[in-house]
Amino acid sequence: MKLLDRYIVKQYIVSFLFILGMVLVICVLVDLVEKIDEFIDKDPPLREIIFEYYLNFIPYYGNLLTPLCIYLGVIFFTSQMSQRTELIPVLSSGVSFYRVLAPYLFASLLMAGVSFFLRGYVIPNTTEIRIEFEYKYFKKKRISSNKNVHKKIAEDTFFYISYYNEKRKEGHTISIERWIDGDIQSRLYARKAMWVDSTKSWKMEKVRIRDFIGTKGEKMQYFSTLDTTLLIAPNDIYVREQEAETRTNPELADFIRLEEMRGSDILLDLYIEQARRYSDPVAIIVLTMIGFAMASKKSRGGIAFQIGMGLLLSFLYIGLLFGGRALVSDDFPIWATVWLPNALFFAVSLFLLRIAPK
Repeated sequence: MKLLDRYIVKQYIVSFLFILGMVLVICVLVDLVEKIDEFIDKDPPLREIIFEYYLNFIPYYGNLLTPLCIYLGVIFFTSQMSQRTELIPVLSSGVSFYRVLAPYLFASLLMAGVSFFLRGYVIPNTTEIRIEFEYKYFKKKRISSNKNVHKKIAEDTFFYISYYNEKRKEGHTISIERWIDGDIQSRLYARKAMWVDSTKSWKMEKVRIRDFIGTKGEKMQYFSTLDTTLLIAPNDIYVREQEAETRTNPELADFIRLEEMRGSDILLDLYIEQARRYSDPVAIIVLTMIGFAMASKKSRGGIAFQIGMGLLLSFLYIGLLFGGRALVSDDFPIWATVWLPNALFFAVSLFLLRIAPK
């Protein structure tokens, strides 16, 4: 790397960290003002507020805002270089315009790799701790219903529970049916079932098992109690908010396969989260190209005008990102909606780079 490359990479990282730091301070202050009444009412220990909540709040939102903060950082320091006419001597000396872009792309690839690693392997663990804190002090219940829950727990086995009490980890009126080729093979009925954390199993009471033996009739078995292991746990009945975001990449892939087998109603969120873990790092590279193309030209409006245009484009990007979810259908798959903003903005970046003064 030459002196100019090192200078640009340094300015790229410093500007990003500066803007990200300011944004995170604002986010923490806004969140603190919003939750101050709950902190006073619930009175969690200060140590938990700092180390379990805010220390894990910052990585999540920091990584979420990284593409936009990098974009604004690129516009900020590149505009300064343009206003101070630092780029003109470089280009006049025979250095190619795209050669100047090279350290920007190097830095963006570096940050994209860091962002991908953090989101896929580190932030899920911090998010898990933060969400547990929120459920402990703020949130009353999970997002899914605790009544009349139907789940597919194996290729030919279906689970039904009439009512589940999360606090007592106790379910009532449980039924497990096994079907083969459209014919029912067996049905288990239990009046009550308790989840046992130590063994990760269910302890059922007043159990009746009915086996259907074709033309030979039926076989009935009765048990006062029965311990059994099933491919379902309380967290599968009560699905937490941001469930997908608390799993690392390998865990998320396994969880998706399991929920596909179950025919889960949270698959859309899982698919979107998985796709965004790959698309958001790419957004860092695309937005870096746009920021460089926009800010490399000296503007009469100065840095303020260029930052304003940058903010306008960033709001458009966010609108496309969240608006694309409404387009999900059989004709417009999830991966297409998630990658749509990157595809459109990549085309914009190529156009801006083409028309930029060289």
